[in-house]
Amino acid sequence: MRRAGLLVAGLLTAVSVLTPIRGGAVRAATACSHARMPFAGLPGAQLSPTDHVSKDTPPISYTLWRGTAPGFDGMPFSVDVTVPCGGALPLPLVVMSHGFTDDKTVWEETGKSDRIVSVGRPEQDSYWNNISFASRGYAVLNYTSRGWHDSCGPNVAGAVTGVAPGPQCLPYQYWIHLDDKRWEVRDIQWLTGALVQSGIADPARLAVTGGSYGGAPTAMAALLGGRTMCGASATPAVLGPDPCAGKGDGTLVPWTTPDGTRRLLWAAAVPMYTFADLIQVLAPNGRGTDGDRRAPPDGNHTDPFGVPIQSTVAGLLAAGQMSGYFAPPGRDETSDVFVDTGRLLAGNPFPQQDPLVARGITLYRQFKSPITTDPVDRVPIFWVQGITDPLFPGTEALQMLRKLRAIDPSYPIKIFLGDIGHDYTAQRQDEWDLAHAQMNAFVDHYLGRAGAPSPTFDVGATITRCLDHDAPMRYVSAPTWDALHPAQVDFVTTAPGVTSSAIAGPAARATDPITTATLPLPGAYKGCRKMSPSQADPTDATYLFKATSDLDLMGGPVVDLTYTTTAPDTELNVRLWDVAPDGSVQGLVTRGTYRSVDGPGQDLRARFQIAPNGYRFPAGHTVKLEVAANDAPYYQASNVPAVVTVSRAEVTLPLLAPSPPVPSPPGDATAAVGASRPAGLPPTGGTQGAGAGVVVLAVLLVLRRVTAGAARPQ
Repeated sequence: MRRAGLLVAGLLTAVSVLTPIRGGAVRAATACSHARMPFAGLPGAQLSPTDHVSKDTPPISYTLWRGTAPGFDGMPFSVDVTVPCGGALPLPLVVMSHGFTDDKTVWEETGKSDRIVSVGRPEQDSYWNNISFASRGYAVLNYTSRGWHDSCGPNVAGAVTGVAPGPQCLPYQYWIHLDDKRWEVRDIQWLTGALVQSGIADPARLAVTGGSYGGAPTAMAALLGGRTMCGASATPAVLGPDPCAGKGDGTLVPWTTPDGTRRLLWAAAVPMYTFADLIQVLAPNGRGTDGDRRAPPDGNHTDPFGVPIQSTVAGLLAAGQMSGYFAPPGRDETSDVFVDTGRLLAGNPFPQQDPLVARGITLYRQFKSPITTDPVDRVPIFWVQGITDPLFPGTEALQMLRKLRAIDPSYPIKIFLGDIGHDYTAQRQDEWDLAHAQMNAFVDHYLGRAGAPSPTFDVGATITRCLDHDAPMRYVSAPTWDALHPAQVDFVTTAPGVTSSAIAGPAARATDPITTATLPLPGAYKGCRKMSPSQADPTDATYLFKATSDLDLMGGPVVDLTYTTTAPDTELNVRLWDVAPDGSVQGLVTRGTYRSVDGPGQDLRARFQIAPNGYRFPAGHTVKLEVAANDAPYYQASNVPAVVTVSRAEVTLPLLAPSPPVPSPPGDATAAVGASRPAGLPPTGGTQGAGAGVVVLAVLLVLRRVTAGAARPQ
């Protein structure tokens, strides 16, 4: 789950271990001491120092210690420790955890800003890397996670790619455990504690950060606070006392240094573009919401089991096999990735009594998701999330915010939502620069840097620039998420529309995040999905609503459908578009899905929230709503054939600020001018329409001003 553009590139090309460009050994401008080796005292730890100066002006002198250190179970981890020269040990420590298919070097650069020499990461690494932190007097731990690359992955000596690592790794559970609290989170805690024990890190000033696959364990580490979760392999006596000896699976024990003499707690955590509920992101069922007053309450994320994001799941499996090792099938039921993924990709129905479904729900929510972790301590969290991310939508951060504030209304959590993250996010440099400025100030405050201001625990978001690509960045914030969208607009129609699961239409193919954005295929591009010219999808029930004034969407639209289905298991996939006035282009604003298990039947109702976004619909543009029973390959096509007739559709857009009221047009404002019969349908349901067969509507536009606090422009 690395940055957009590299997530599943392993489908087409092997993922090589990234090595930062360095100038080699140099004479540092400030004297560097090698008197104390990181991880000293851990049997088997082997690191070598090399002194460097950065490419900055003025340059930063630092020592990069590179080598291996044993984990809590004895498995050798590939580690890099950056120590600024001239500082008095112990130092504040920042731990950086990488993403899916990455390794320890992903957050390492040659200068504070990678725009000086690096070209591979011009957005998310600048001023958020080992040199940037070292320049402020912090030590930095970069390590390769368990099972990847050079931490018992395919890059260790003697490894056979796709089969097994070298013999030195075989005595251990070397494989990827998919961000398990008992494994990957404990790995972070152990390595951090070992740096405290060896005198490198100040136990009172410990921060952790990570993106994507590294973001979730960052969040879980913060929520566990000063506790470690038991349930993994035992700690060999030579490495220190085992705090989990005799403890049951999932038991929490104090987090300490390896020798057990000092209890530890994080000072701050910064998870980025990651998940709160791994089941919800891999197979959303439409019951999850951000808790906004316009949406249904946040519901059961696993019953019914959701609709797998098939192209992403298949891509992750393929990329993972090229960059790391999953457990051999059947070897470890707590991390049986091949078996679990096989069941997921086999598709619906997903009965709750299916042993693999039941096992997956328990494992992936209880042990591999932050959302099920109640905070043990009040570790401050700054959660940076992609508001346009099709893998980890903004809902993930907002659900975590809602949960923590429900437990503790004053819990110190701050949210930044931007056009950043995976797949077709734009990865805007100006948005990353703004985020990094806030992130660095946050870390500096909690690591005790002089002059660092106290953070504001607010919710901030940018306005996505899709059809207005060259517009300046716009950022807004408010004390709460609810206060950021005090108004709304409702669009309603009773025009009939028909869709079928038989075939995915052109809009589904044009909006798949993997084949159109992530893989280096011809025509792939970053930024929101566009179709030029705007076109009707004959397989969908489509509705058009005119924006008669500027509408600033901020949040997750709520869709309310009344429908008839022929199937007991039906997908209701929704896409929301912005259509230019001349029809020359349409841009995808947001999307979502809802699995209905209420059919077959008539006059059924589904009310659900789709992914949030910050987006301006200028006056004169058209808001297009598509309802599709098949949105493959992004959402997995249903194995149960269905014909769906929508008899009423309503979409509510939460707005950044109230818009002027628009008079209702006379007469039946929701009468259909035309309706289409989707391709692949039997000759029943719907009436043939003119032109492209899209349902064209007059608009009933209802603006309601509510009394929540107003948003604050920045």
